[in-house]
Amino acid sequence: MTAGFLGRFQPFHQGHQQVVEKYRDEFDELAIIVGSADKEREEENPLSFEERKEIIQTCFPEIEVLPLEDEEKTEEGNKRWAKKLEELDIDTVMSQNDLVQRIVKEKTGLELIEQELFDPGIYSGTEVRRRIRSGEEWSYLVPKCAKRKIEEFTQEIEESGIQYEFKPGWKKENIKRK
Repeated sequence: MTAGFLGRFQPFHQGHQQVVEKYRDEFDELAIIVGSADKEREEENPLSFEERKEIIQTCFPEIEVLPLEDEEKTEEGNKRWAKKLEELDIDTVMSQNDLVQRIVKEKTGLELIEQELFDPGIYSGTEVRRRIRSGEEWSYLVPKCAKRKIEEFTQEIEESGIQYEFKPGWKKENIKRK
């Protein structure tokens, strides 16, 4: 049986690593399916499919990393997306995304595993991106095996976010409220 762990992996973090380590021995094969593989760089998707694949394979070179392009969020788009997912030659999909779960249940013959999230309050791609963009420490949120590779892409992550100008010496407590 072949399972696919589906996510955006923007970027791959320790929560993702824990899912892979927990499930990879439960299946004959485990593939990582990178969603939003066709997206242009944007705040939520700063890394290309190839960049995300490189990061993941620094930790798991033996695991196949597959792209899955988005479709519009319509009934017809969901059907096309489900068909593309089924064409990936997997039996099982692992996801915590509500829309993905609904589409898999309603429009495919694939088994669905609502995999456990590992410390979702700590491990979040959104938080890793926020910390990189703000200059805060982020490396403890990603697997050690992926840290150097993610460092190679920090400029892409920084530049894809909202750009703010800060004046030196600004402090939160100096905010004047009306």
